[in-house]
Parts: sequence; structure tokens; C-alpha cells
Amino acid sequence: MDKEKFTSENHSGLFDENNEDTAKETSERAFEDEKYIKAAAAEARLKNISSFAIGFLCCMLLVTLVICGPALYKSIFKHELDYKAKQLAIYNIMKDNYIDDIDIDKMYEGIYLGMTSIPTDQYSYYMSSEDAKSYNEKTDGNYVGIGVVITQNRELDGLEITTVYKPSPAYDAGLKKGDIIKEVSGVEMTSESLDEAVDLVRGTENTTVDLVVYRPSEDREIEVTSYRKNVEVSTVFGFMLENNVGYIQITAFDGVTPEQYRNVLEDLKKQGMQKLVIDVRNNPGGLLVSISQVADTLIPKGVLTYTEDKHGKKQYVYTQEEHLGIPLCVLVNGGSASASELLTGAVKDTGVGTIVGTKTYGKGVVQTPFELKDGSIVKLTTSRYYTPNGTCIDGIGIEPDVEIEAAEDFVMPDFNDEDAVIDIEKDVQLKKALEVLANGS
Repeated sequence: MDKEKFTSENHSGLFDENNEDTAKETSERAFEDEKYIKAAAAEARLKNISSFAIGFLCCMLLVTLVICGPALYKSIFKHELDYKAKQLAIYNIMKDNYIDDIDIDKMYEGIYLGMTSIPTDQYSYYMSSEDAKSYNEKTDGNYVGIGVVITQNRELDGLEITTVYKPSPAYDAGLKKGDIIKEVSGVEMTSESLDEAVDLVRGTENTTVDLVVYRPSEDREIEVTSYRKNVEVSTVFGFMLENNVGYIQITAFDGVTPEQYRNVLEDLKKQGMQKLVIDVRNNPGGLLVSISQVADTLIPKGVLTYTEDKHGKKQYVYTQEEHLGIPLCVLVNGGSASASELLTGAVKDTGVGTIVGTKTYGKGVVQTPFELKDGSIVKLTTSRYYTPNGTCIDGIGIEPDVEIEAAEDFVMPDFNDEDAVIDIEKDVQLKKALEVLANGS
């Protein structure tokens, strides 16, 4: 409907001279009304189309659910149902056919272990409450016992003492490296009794434990009574070498390491140390807080490392302004891992020292322990760490500045052993580090 037809047919009496303005206003209002009516009609058509489309989609969805519903439901819950059914089937087979009774607790411990270990990396795993206790003692560097490290000796069918900490109750009782434990508290020990022996030897502080050991060097058995006390594992050893070169071996970065390190460092400084060798060969790593406190004395103020998790969140660790500022060499090998590599990478990136030895292990990931209500722990890899220059060495390792292999017959000295000595002629890697420091490289 156009403007002229509307005004002439429905408002024929309005166009006289006296009402011209009124007619004009009425005509314009009528035109606006027509536009509104057209717009309303278009909107109504659009609503009808939308309603039809929504209705059509709802019908199609309903048909899909009717036809595919069971399959869709099965696909969503299939895995969960299959897992439970398979678990029950395996248990029934075991229960009906295994010659002895099934230990349900151990069976589920195995399930938990598989859940955390198989689909993850080699550093993620589950620990029972008993294993978690030992883990916490190990990382703290403290436990109540007699102060020995034991391992299986299948040749003599016993448990061999490989390390006697000093000072320690075991050292005071006269136990020696190489002794074979045959009995603990009247219980006979074999090479397969390692866990049982550890449980029996450890206990309440200020109590005693009786042992029978066989000493191969004297070909006789010895009865020993040792008291138990809180034992602090020695992880740092220091010596002053020729030409005022200090030597510090760090075997692990445990909770006790920073204090032990500072004590050794202060002692060497009092002896006039002018250069330093830090030895982290065969050091498997440890706690981030421990390595950061050690690094404070070696790395200039700035970024020591940063970590990044699966969500891209970064956390930075900084060193403080208290580093020694003296010539430094760091000894590394394929057994230097994790926190040891963190220190090595920071020394290399900042240029404050020279790395000597062979390529490191290549563990550039961080694990976080999650403790459950029963005291068990799930330990998972939660982030990667990076050197100050942004390098992730996981699976790669760190190449030394000066590469040199150890002699084939060389064995790292265990300074818990009172007979252990530094033999520079046999330790060609240490010898090279001393040459580097002497030449000012």
C-alpha cells in the first residue's frame, strides 16, 4: 500500500486549504504505521521459521536418542563397565584357581601401583603407607636406627653392610663395612630378608637391638648390641687439597644437606680456600629447597631455575646475593641427575664455573607427592624445570665444558668409610678439574 492510495481512499475529507498541515501530519503517521505493520509481519514470519527449525531439530534429536541411545550410553560408560567387569573376572579366576589364599590388601596395592606407574612416566608411582614413611625419612635425611646401609649378598646368603655412618651407634658398636648380618633380634636373616631387617633394626630412640654378623675378613661370627638413636645421614664431605683448593662432595640434596654444606664450606674458608671443586658425580638429586640454598653460595643473584606445569604456569626460583665469587669447577657424570643438573645448568648458563666430566643423566622434571588419608602417597611428575637460559634438559642431559671419562677401574670413594681417601692419580676427572683451576680456565 503506497502513500497516495491510503490518504485518498480513507481520508478524502482532509485535503482542504484550512486543514493542510493536519492532513500532512496524518499522512506521515499513516506511513509510519504501514512500516510498522510490514515489520511486524516479517518478524512473525521469522518466528514461524525459527519455531519450525527448533521443532525439527528437537524431533531429529529425539529420533537419534531413540535409535542410538543404547549405543551412545554404552560408548560413554563402556570403559568403566569393562574395567570393573574385567577386574572381577580376574579376581574370580585367582580366587578359584590360585593354590593359596589371595591377600586382598596386597591385590589392591598392586592395582594402585599400576594406575600410577603404567600410564605415566618412570618417575611417577604409588607408595603404600609403609613405603611413604621410608620415603619421608630418606628425603629428610633423618631416621631412628643404628646408622648403616645394607644390601643383599646372595653369595653369602645374608645382608651386607655397605656403609657405616660416622658418627653413629653402629660405628660405636664396632660394626664394619663388609659385615654380613645373619640375625636381628633373634630372627634369622637371609639375602631375601632386606625389608624385614630394616624394620627390625629401626625402632624407638634410646632402645637397643641385638645383631649377629659374620665378618669375612676374620672368618667368624660376632654378636653385637647397638643402641638406636636419631641418625643424620651425611651427604656432604669436604677436604682441603693442594694450592688452597677446596673439595666438596655432595651425595644427595636431602633436608639435612644445606646445613651440612654450610658447615663444610665455612671450615674450608677458615683453612684459606681460594678455589673450589664441587663434586656431584652419582648424585641422584633431591629437594628443590636444598639445592637452592646450596646454590646461593655459588650462583650470582638472579634466576636459578623456573618450572612450568601442564597449564603453562611458571614458578621462578631465585638465588640471593651471597655467592663466593671464587674460581669454581663442578664434577659431573651420567649419575648426576635432577637437582644436581639444576645446579650444573645454572653454573654453566651464568658462566661462574667450568663443568668437567661426562654428560649428565637428563632428568628435567619435578615430582610432587600427594599424601592420602591412610598415609600412602601418590608421587607424580607435575612440571618441567628449565635452566636460567630457558633450556629443558629432560631426556637430553648437560654436556660438560671439559669432557673426560673416568678410568675404568676407578670407584667413587665413600667418605662414610674411615679408610676412604682421595686418590688424584686414579681420579682423572678430579685431576682435570684441578688443572682447569690452575690454568685459570
